[in-house]
Amino acid sequence: MTALITEGLFRVDGDRAVLFASRRRSSGVVKFPAERPELFDGSPDTQADIESLELSTEGTLYTFTTQEFAPPLPYKGNRDPNTFRPYIVGFIELEEGLLVESLIIGAPAGDLRIGQQMVSAITALETEGGETLRTYAFRPA
Repeated sequence: MTALITEGLFRVDGDRAVLFASRRRSSGVVKFPAERPELFDGSPDTQADIESLELSTEGTLYTFTTQEFAPPLPYKGNRDPNTFRPYIVGFIELEEGLLVESLIIGAPAGDLRIGQQMVSAITALETEGGETLRTYAFRPA
């Protein structure tokens, strides 16, 4: 089985990714990635204010671009210029009212349109060391 790119960011549900977020009870503000209450161990009130939330798996393409060169660290993908493959990255607007940055898969950039319906997905990322990691993405609905 392929490892997740990081623990606590999302879970796999069939062919979709379910992203983990948090909401402040006091303000209703939703954050992704999720705030972790244990980081506020000196403030029990803050810890109690943070609730876990799973984000919707459908949204709208807000904007996108192509990544034509290997990004700098901490990018976990293969950064070797001889094997790097350009990819599409964009922001997806979810019903919870936030924009999530994501890889875009399943269509070339020329077929994407702002406002297009998108659904979450799982994709693989290969590291320079040859390890395959699963990460979340969005694709056209």
